[in-house]
Amino acid sequence: MVNRNVVTLLMLVFGLLCAVMLVHAQNAPEASERGKEVYEQSCAHCHGTEGRGDGSAAENLLPKPRDFTRGLYKIRSTESGQLPTDQDLFDIITIGMPGSSMPGWETSLSADERWEVVAYIKTFYNGFKESEAPPRQISLEGKIAYSEQSVETGKELYVELGCVECHGNVGRGDGTSAPTLTDEWGFQTWPANLAQSWNFRGGADTEAIFKRFIGGIAGSPMPAFEGDSFLHFGLSVEESKRLTELENKDEMTEVEETESEKFYEKMDVAVDLALNRAEGIELTAAEQQTYDDAMKVVYEKSWHLANYVKSLAPEERPEPAIGKNVLRSQYVQGELPGMEDTAWEVLQSRHFPLVGQVVIEPRQFNPTIDSVNIKSFYNDTEVAFLFMWDDRTHTTGDEIDESTGKPLEDALAIQFPVKVPQGPTAPKPYFLWGGRLPVYLWHWKASAPEQVVEITAKGINNAEVQAAQGALQAQGAYTDGQYKLWVKRALKTDDKKDLQLEPGVFVPIAFSAWDGANGDVDTKRVVSSWYTFVLEPVPSSRRFVYPPLIAVLSLGLLFGLRAVVQRRNS
Repeated sequence: MVNRNVVTLLMLVFGLLCAVMLVHAQNAPEASERGKEVYEQSCAHCHGTEGRGDGSAAENLLPKPRDFTRGLYKIRSTESGQLPTDQDLFDIITIGMPGSSMPGWETSLSADERWEVVAYIKTFYNGFKESEAPPRQISLEGKIAYSEQSVETGKELYVELGCVECHGNVGRGDGTSAPTLTDEWGFQTWPANLAQSWNFRGGADTEAIFKRFIGGIAGSPMPAFEGDSFLHFGLSVEESKRLTELENKDEMTEVEETESEKFYEKMDVAVDLALNRAEGIELTAAEQQTYDDAMKVVYEKSWHLANYVKSLAPEERPEPAIGKNVLRSQYVQGELPGMEDTAWEVLQSRHFPLVGQVVIEPRQFNPTIDSVNIKSFYNDTEVAFLFMWDDRTHTTGDEIDESTGKPLEDALAIQFPVKVPQGPTAPKPYFLWGGRLPVYLWHWKASAPEQVVEITAKGINNAEVQAAQGALQAQGAYTDGQYKLWVKRALKTDDKKDLQLEPGVFVPIAFSAWDGANGDVDTKRVVSSWYTFVLEPVPSSRRFVYPPLIAVLSLGLLFGLRAVVQRRNS
């Protein structure tokens, strides 16, 4: 039997180790020269040597790098108006800010170096030193589990609270106010695309989304859910319903007027307490209880809204269209489905990520189009594609780019090699619109939604419209922050510059996309490298013949062997 004293000693040592690790995980060390050195080497290029967000790279970035001297931090686990915890800063340095130019530093900096950077960043804002009490953290108590009923309630709140004005009807960031939004520094900022949770900064689970509602996103147009955010703040759900009944009456009795006045007084008290608390005025125990009671309703509604936002996006970002996820055009007999045909719903789209073009001037350092998703059918003579991509604005060329004099508009180009490489190791054309080896392109613009132009290119600045345009059919539409483009073409054409298609052959495919509202024009665009698609071979009818044939032959062989054995025995 193990000595009981030894076990006790081991448990004590383990507990001390855990305590040390916990302290280290929650509190940064004192600022040091090492922290300054790591910051200036890894962070100052964007955030500036003095932390003002004015580094050498800042001019080309949107959103702009954070100005640490203001003490405004977007992603926090703390309430509105509160500074972030050390752990908050450490987490953002570690995982970065998806959808922005802020990378994660987990693999580039050690944990100790990241903690040193946290300590150094805090020296840029005196509020960290002056704050005597720790920042108030957002409570996650009373979490409402994800359910269809909660999602439906959240959907109603999404409209009631005006979320649609910025984030749009289905959350793609295409609300009517979206193009006019600016941050605390006057720079343009875009509302989050709630259908792309992989770009959520600070996490995409319901707890993280809930924190964004309660704490707000400091320095941005996204407010915190406080006293005046919700209708009838300070009233219970039942009291709010009763006040709505009273307000909808054409005429109230004296008793009803007295009842409504009491409701208004109760709301005024709750709002005043919320303002006092935001200004740092200490509340009495009774006042704190009144405030907490008022916030219970806010928290409950925020959980429902978080569940609804969670429902708008897939659990994880779709895997890129490579390997088992390669785009496989499915064979159908008869007419190919049109753009709005329900037949498309049976196919799973394939995901093609896009990135800013940064090889050739003018470059795109701040892309707004994240990816394009595709489905495809083909029959004996034709192939049809359905392309889908999110874009917060519908831009059709009404504005002119000052530097080029060309119209700014949304567009998509689908790129193929003129000749399909024979084998996986055969050379492909340069992915930026070819070079020595030419590429064949379909070019679509939002100003001509039912037209696709065929182009041959031998370089990103060396493209020409084909003299002979094939019989391509196209239909484009823009709805709720998303484009759909349907294109149909013959598998075989008489033009040697066209791509010729046949089942079972893997064909390279790549993309360029332009968001006119983001200043995309000419080489300033988002692009992909080469991916692959294939016309899935038609299943052979022989697969229905071979199994029964093999069964009959096997049975005959068994009877033959049995007969041979019987003759030998006799």
